[in-house]
Amino acid sequence: MFARHFAANFVNLLVVGGIAFAGFVYWAKGQYTVDGPLAADTKFEVKSGDRFRRVADRLEDQGIISDATIFKVGARYTGYDDKLKFGNYAVPAGASMEDVVALITSGRAISEQVTFPEGFTSVQIIQRLNEVAELDGELDGLPAEGSLAPNTYAYVKGDTRRKVLQKMVDAQTKILDAAWENRADDLPYDKKEEALIIASIIEKETPKKSELGVVSGVIMNRLRQGIPLGMDSTIVYEFTKGDPKNMRSIRRSDLVKDTPYNSRRFAGLPPTAIGNPGKQAIEAAVNPEETEFLYFVADGTGGHVFAKTLREHNNNVAKWRKIERERKAKAAQAN
Repeated sequence: MFARHFAANFVNLLVVGGIAFAGFVYWAKGQYTVDGPLAADTKFEVKSGDRFRRVADRLEDQGIISDATIFKVGARYTGYDDKLKFGNYAVPAGASMEDVVALITSGRAISEQVTFPEGFTSVQIIQRLNEVAELDGELDGLPAEGSLAPNTYAYVKGDTRRKVLQKMVDAQTKILDAAWENRADDLPYDKKEEALIIASIIEKETPKKSELGVVSGVIMNRLRQGIPLGMDSTIVYEFTKGDPKNMRSIRRSDLVKDTPYNSRRFAGLPPTAIGNPGKQAIEAAVNPEETEFLYFVADGTGGHVFAKTLREHNNNVAKWRKIERERKAKAAQAN
Protein backbone atom coordinates (compact mmCIF):
# COMPACT_ATOMS: atom_id res chain seq x y z
CA MET A 1 0.00 0.00 0.00
CA PHE A 2 2.78 2.38 0.97
CA ALA A 3 4.79 1.45 -2.07
CA ARG A 4 1.82 2.07 -4.34
CA HIS A 5 1.21 5.47 -2.72
CA PHE A 6 4.87 6.42 -3.01
CA ALA A 7 4.99 5.41 -6.66
CA ALA A 8 1.91 7.46 -7.41
CA ASN A 9 3.39 10.52 -5.70
CA PHE A 10 6.68 10.00 -7.47
CA VAL A 11 4.97 9.87 -10.85
CA ASN A 12 3.04 13.00 -9.97
CA LEU A 13 6.28 14.66 -8.96
CA LEU A 14 7.87 13.71 -12.26
CA VAL A 15 4.90 15.08 -14.15
CA VAL A 16 4.98 18.32 -12.21
CA GLY A 17 8.75 18.54 -12.63
CA GLY A 18 8.46 17.89 -16.34
CA ILE A 19 5.82 20.56 -16.68
CA ALA A 20 7.97 22.98 -14.69
CA PHE A 21 11.03 22.19 -16.76
CA ALA A 22 9.09 22.58 -19.98
CA GLY A 23 7.82 25.90 -18.68
CA PHE A 24 11.34 26.99 -17.83
CA VAL A 25 12.62 25.97 -21.26
CA TYR A 26 9.77 27.87 -22.91
CA TRP A 27 10.51 30.93 -20.78
CA ALA A 28 14.26 30.72 -21.38
CA LYS A 29 13.74 30.37 -25.12
CA GLY A 30 11.59 33.47 -25.03
CA GLN A 31 14.28 35.34 -23.11
CA TYR A 32 16.88 34.20 -25.67
CA THR A 33 14.93 35.55 -28.65
CA VAL A 34 13.18 38.59 -27.18
CA ASP A 35 14.56 42.11 -27.62
CA GLY A 36 17.47 42.75 -25.29
CA PRO A 37 18.04 45.55 -22.72
CA LEU A 38 20.52 47.60 -24.77
CA ALA A 39 19.11 51.12 -25.12
CA ALA A 40 21.51 52.47 -27.76
CA ASP A 41 23.90 51.07 -30.37
CA THR A 42 27.25 50.22 -28.83
CA LYS A 43 30.59 48.63 -29.60
CA PHE A 44 31.72 45.36 -28.08
CA GLU A 45 35.12 43.77 -28.47
CA VAL A 46 35.76 40.05 -28.62
CA LYS A 47 39.44 39.81 -27.80
CA SER A 48 41.80 37.33 -29.36
CA GLY A 49 41.84 34.23 -27.15
CA ASP A 50 38.54 35.04 -25.41
CA ARG A 51 36.42 32.12 -24.21
CA PHE A 52 32.66 32.14 -24.67
CA ARG A 53 32.00 32.07 -20.92
CA ARG A 54 34.07 35.22 -20.36
CA VAL A 55 32.42 36.98 -23.30
CA ALA A 56 28.95 36.13 -21.95
CA ASP A 57 29.79 37.57 -18.54
CA ARG A 58 31.13 40.79 -20.07
CA LEU A 59 28.05 41.15 -22.24
CA GLU A 60 25.85 40.92 -19.16
CA ASP A 61 28.07 43.33 -17.21
CA GLN A 62 27.80 45.89 -20.01
CA GLY A 63 24.01 45.58 -20.18
CA ILE A 64 23.98 44.14 -23.68
CA ILE A 65 22.24 40.91 -22.61
CA SER A 66 20.03 40.23 -19.59
CA ASP A 67 21.29 36.79 -18.51
CA ALA A 68 24.71 35.27 -19.21
CA THR A 69 23.55 31.76 -18.26
CA ILE A 70 20.69 31.70 -20.76
CA PHE A 71 23.03 33.23 -23.32
CA LYS A 72 25.58 30.43 -22.87
CA VAL A 73 22.98 27.66 -22.85
CA GLY A 74 21.31 29.05 -25.97
CA ALA A 75 24.61 29.32 -27.80
CA ARG A 76 25.58 25.78 -26.81
CA TYR A 77 22.20 24.39 -27.84
CA THR A 78 22.51 25.99 -31.29
CA GLY A 79 26.17 24.97 -31.67
CA TYR A 80 27.70 28.46 -31.72
CA ASP A 81 29.53 28.48 -28.39
CA ASP A 82 32.81 27.43 -30.02
CA LYS A 83 32.66 29.74 -33.06
CA LEU A 84 33.73 33.09 -31.62
CA LYS A 85 35.43 35.51 -34.04
CA PHE A 86 37.56 38.20 -32.44
CA GLY A 87 37.12 41.84 -33.43
CA ASN A 88 35.15 44.99 -32.65
CA TYR A 89 31.41 44.60 -33.22
CA ALA A 90 28.62 47.14 -33.57
CA VAL A 91 25.74 45.81 -31.46
CA PRO A 92 22.41 47.45 -32.34
CA ALA A 93 20.04 48.68 -29.66
CA GLY A 94 17.54 46.04 -28.53
CA ALA A 95 19.54 43.15 -29.98
CA SER A 96 18.29 39.81 -28.65
CA MET A 97 20.69 37.24 -27.21
CA GLU A 98 20.17 35.23 -30.38
CA ASP A 99 21.15 38.29 -32.44
CA VAL A 100 24.26 38.90 -30.35
CA VAL A 101 25.40 35.29 -30.70
CA ALA A 102 24.94 35.47 -34.46
CA LEU A 103 26.91 38.73 -34.59
CA ILE A 104 29.97 37.75 -32.54
CA THR A 105 30.31 34.44 -34.39
CA SER A 106 29.86 36.00 -37.85
CA GLY A 107 33.24 37.72 -38.15
CA ARG A 108 31.44 40.89 -39.34
CA ALA A 109 33.59 43.12 -37.16
CA ILE A 110 33.60 46.89 -37.52
CA SER A 111 35.88 47.93 -40.35
CA GLU A 112 38.15 50.89 -39.59
CA GLN A 113 40.18 52.75 -42.23
CA VAL A 114 43.62 54.27 -42.60
CA THR A 115 44.56 56.56 -45.49
CA PHE A 116 47.93 57.06 -47.15
CA PRO A 117 48.08 60.01 -49.59
CA GLU A 118 49.69 59.64 -52.99
CA GLY A 119 53.40 60.43 -52.87
CA PHE A 120 53.85 59.45 -49.22
CA THR A 121 57.32 58.06 -48.65
CA SER A 122 57.88 54.69 -47.02
CA VAL A 123 59.02 56.48 -43.86
CA GLN A 124 55.72 58.36 -43.70
CA ILE A 125 53.68 55.22 -44.33
CA ILE A 126 55.43 53.29 -41.56
CA GLN A 127 54.99 56.23 -39.19
CA ARG A 128 51.25 56.36 -39.91
CA LEU A 129 50.84 52.61 -39.49
CA ASN A 130 52.60 52.78 -36.13
CA GLU A 131 50.19 55.52 -35.03
CA VAL A 132 47.14 53.25 -35.51
CA ALA A 133 46.67 51.89 -32.00
CA GLU A 134 44.14 49.24 -33.07
CA LEU A 135 46.75 47.46 -35.19
CA ASP A 136 49.14 44.91 -33.71
CA GLY A 137 52.74 43.92 -34.36
CA GLU A 138 56.02 45.68 -35.00
CA LEU A 139 57.48 46.59 -38.39
CA ASP A 140 61.17 46.04 -39.02
CA GLY A 141 62.99 48.07 -41.65
CA LEU A 142 61.55 50.12 -44.49
CA PRO A 143 59.77 48.76 -47.58
CA ALA A 144 61.40 49.67 -50.88
CA GLU A 145 60.43 53.18 -51.93
CA GLY A 146 57.66 53.05 -54.51
CA SER A 147 56.55 49.51 -53.65
CA LEU A 148 53.44 50.55 -51.68
CA ALA A 149 50.15 51.66 -53.23
CA PRO A 150 48.77 54.82 -51.59
CA ASN A 151 45.06 54.46 -50.87
CA THR A 152 42.54 54.02 -48.06
CA TYR A 153 42.74 50.58 -46.49
CA ALA A 154 40.20 48.86 -44.26
CA TYR A 155 41.19 46.88 -41.18
CA VAL A 156 39.61 45.48 -38.04
CA LYS A 157 40.99 45.84 -34.56
CA GLY A 158 43.59 43.18 -33.97
CA ASP A 159 44.82 43.07 -37.56
CA THR A 160 48.59 43.36 -37.85
CA ARG A 161 50.49 46.26 -39.37
CA ARG A 162 52.30 43.70 -41.49
CA LYS A 163 48.95 42.59 -42.96
CA VAL A 164 48.05 46.14 -44.03
CA LEU A 165 51.53 46.65 -45.45
CA GLN A 166 51.25 43.45 -47.48
CA LYS A 167 47.93 44.68 -48.91
CA MET A 168 49.75 47.80 -50.09
CA VAL A 169 52.57 45.80 -51.67
CA ASP A 170 50.13 43.47 -53.45
CA ALA A 171 48.05 46.40 -54.71
CA GLN A 172 51.08 48.27 -56.08
CA THR A 173 52.39 45.15 -57.80
CA LYS A 174 49.03 44.66 -59.48
CA ILE A 175 48.81 48.33 -60.56
CA LEU A 176 52.35 48.37 -61.95
CA ASP A 177 51.97 45.07 -63.82
CA ALA A 178 48.72 46.22 -65.45
CA ALA A 179 50.17 49.61 -66.41
CA TRP A 180 53.36 48.03 -67.81
CA GLU A 181 51.30 45.61 -69.89
CA ASN A 182 49.56 48.61 -71.51
CA ARG A 183 52.60 50.89 -71.86
CA ALA A 184 53.41 52.99 -74.90
CA ASP A 185 55.75 51.48 -77.48
CA ASP A 186 58.47 54.13 -77.67
CA LEU A 187 59.42 54.77 -74.05
CA PRO A 188 63.05 55.85 -73.43
CA TYR A 189 63.47 53.21 -70.73
CA ASP A 190 62.88 49.46 -70.65
CA LYS A 191 62.26 48.33 -67.07
CA LYS A 192 59.02 48.59 -65.13
CA GLU A 193 61.02 49.41 -62.00
CA GLU A 194 62.09 52.59 -63.81
CA ALA A 195 58.42 53.39 -64.38
CA LEU A 196 57.98 53.50 -60.60
CA ILE A 197 60.91 55.91 -60.25
CA ILE A 198 59.49 58.19 -62.94
CA ALA A 199 55.97 57.99 -61.48
CA SER A 200 57.28 58.95 -58.04
CA ILE A 201 58.95 62.05 -59.53
CA ILE A 202 55.80 63.00 -61.43
CA GLU A 203 53.78 62.62 -58.22
CA LYS A 204 56.12 64.93 -56.30
CA GLU A 205 56.41 67.54 -59.04
CA THR A 206 52.72 68.34 -59.52
CA PRO A 207 49.61 68.08 -57.34
CA LYS A 208 47.36 68.52 -60.37
CA LYS A 209 46.06 65.34 -61.98
CA SER A 210 45.57 67.22 -65.25
CA GLU A 211 49.35 67.84 -65.42
CA LEU A 212 50.58 64.30 -64.78
CA GLY A 213 50.79 63.35 -68.45
CA VAL A 214 52.51 66.61 -69.47
CA VAL A 215 55.13 66.36 -66.70
CA SER A 216 55.73 62.77 -67.80
CA GLY A 217 56.19 64.02 -71.37
CA VAL A 218 58.80 66.54 -70.21
CA ILE A 219 60.72 63.78 -68.41
CA MET A 220 60.62 61.57 -71.53
CA ASN A 221 61.93 64.40 -73.70
CA ARG A 222 64.82 65.01 -71.33
CA LEU A 223 65.67 61.31 -71.08
CA ARG A 224 65.71 61.00 -74.87
CA GLN A 225 67.99 64.01 -75.26
CA GLY A 226 70.28 63.08 -72.39
CA ILE A 227 69.46 66.30 -70.51
CA PRO A 228 69.53 66.21 -66.69
CA LEU A 229 65.96 66.02 -65.41
CA GLY A 230 66.46 69.09 -63.20
CA MET A 231 63.78 68.00 -60.74
CA ASP A 232 64.02 69.59 -57.29
CA SER A 233 62.04 66.71 -55.80
CA THR A 234 64.94 64.29 -56.28
CA ILE A 235 67.34 66.71 -54.57
CA VAL A 236 64.94 67.10 -51.65
CA TYR A 237 64.68 63.34 -51.27
CA GLU A 238 68.46 63.03 -51.06
CA PHE A 239 68.76 65.22 -47.95
CA THR A 240 65.46 64.25 -46.29
CA LYS A 241 65.79 60.51 -46.94
CA GLY A 242 61.99 60.57 -47.19
CA ASP A 243 61.52 61.83 -43.62
CA PRO A 244 59.56 65.14 -43.37
CA LYS A 245 61.36 66.08 -40.17
CA ASN A 246 64.51 66.60 -42.28
CA MET A 247 62.76 69.03 -44.63
CA ARG A 248 64.40 72.39 -45.38
CA SER A 249 64.97 74.70 -48.32
CA ILE A 250 67.29 73.60 -51.09
CA ARG A 251 70.75 75.10 -50.64
CA ARG A 252 73.30 76.04 -53.28
CA SER A 253 75.52 73.24 -51.93
CA ASP A 254 72.75 70.72 -52.71
CA LEU A 255 72.83 71.72 -56.37
CA VAL A 256 76.49 70.84 -56.82
CA LYS A 257 76.57 67.80 -54.57
CA ASP A 258 77.95 64.62 -56.13
CA THR A 259 74.98 62.31 -55.57
CA PRO A 260 72.90 60.21 -57.99
CA TYR A 261 69.78 61.99 -56.69
CA ASN A 262 71.09 65.34 -57.94
CA SER A 263 69.08 65.52 -61.14
CA ARG A 264 70.34 69.07 -61.76
CA ARG A 265 73.85 67.73 -62.27
CA PHE A 266 73.48 64.22 -63.70
CA ALA A 267 71.36 62.91 -66.56
CA GLY A 268 69.17 59.83 -66.20
CA LEU A 269 67.08 58.57 -63.32
CA PRO A 270 67.92 58.46 -59.62
CA PRO A 271 68.64 54.96 -58.27
CA THR A 272 65.31 54.59 -56.45
CA ALA A 273 61.83 56.00 -56.37
CA ILE A 274 61.44 59.10 -54.17
CA GLY A 275 58.00 58.24 -52.82
CA ASN A 276 55.10 55.87 -53.38
CA PRO A 277 53.18 56.99 -56.47
CA GLY A 278 49.49 56.49 -57.07
CA LYS A 279 47.85 54.66 -59.95
CA GLN A 280 47.37 57.74 -62.14
CA ALA A 281 51.02 58.78 -61.84
CA ILE A 282 52.14 55.26 -62.76
CA GLU A 283 49.85 55.25 -65.78
CA ALA A 284 51.21 58.66 -66.79
CA ALA A 285 54.78 57.34 -66.52
CA VAL A 286 54.10 54.55 -69.04
CA ASN A 287 51.79 56.59 -71.30
CA PRO A 288 53.21 60.13 -71.34
CA GLU A 289 51.55 62.96 -73.17
CA GLU A 290 53.17 63.85 -76.49
CA THR A 291 54.70 67.30 -76.06
CA GLU A 292 57.66 69.44 -77.11
CA PHE A 293 58.05 70.93 -73.64
CA LEU A 294 61.40 70.60 -71.89
CA TYR A 295 60.81 72.89 -68.91
CA PHE A 296 58.18 73.83 -66.34
CA VAL A 297 57.96 76.05 -63.30
CA ALA A 298 55.25 76.92 -60.76
CA ASP A 299 52.68 79.46 -61.94
CA GLY A 300 51.54 80.67 -58.53
CA THR A 301 48.13 78.97 -58.64
CA GLY A 302 49.19 75.45 -57.67
CA GLY A 303 49.93 74.43 -61.22
CA HIS A 304 52.79 74.97 -63.66
CA VAL A 305 53.62 76.84 -66.82
CA PHE A 306 55.49 74.83 -69.46
CA ALA A 307 58.10 75.95 -71.99
CA LYS A 308 59.87 74.58 -75.06
CA THR A 309 62.97 76.76 -74.93
CA LEU A 310 65.33 77.85 -72.18
CA ARG A 311 64.65 81.53 -72.95
CA GLU A 312 60.93 81.03 -72.55
CA HIS A 313 61.53 79.06 -69.37
CA ASN A 314 63.77 81.77 -67.90
CA ASN A 315 61.01 84.32 -68.49
CA ASN A 316 58.55 82.06 -66.69
CA VAL A 317 61.00 81.61 -63.81
CA ALA A 318 61.35 85.41 -63.53
CA LYS A 319 57.57 85.74 -63.27
CA TRP A 320 57.49 83.07 -60.56
CA ARG A 321 60.28 84.78 -58.60
CA LYS A 322 58.29 88.03 -58.73
CA ILE A 323 55.23 86.23 -57.34
CA GLU A 324 57.37 84.78 -54.56
CA ARG A 325 58.77 88.23 -53.65
CA GLU A 326 55.31 89.78 -53.56
CA ARG A 327 54.01 87.00 -51.33
CA LYS A 328 56.92 87.39 -48.93
CA ALA A 329 56.37 91.14 -48.80
CA LYS A 330 52.66 90.69 -47.99
CA ALA A 331 53.52 88.15 -45.31
CA ALA A 332 56.02 90.56 -43.74
CA GLN A 333 53.46 93.38 -43.70
CA ALA A 334 50.87 91.10 -42.10
CA ASN A 335 53.31 90.31 -39.28
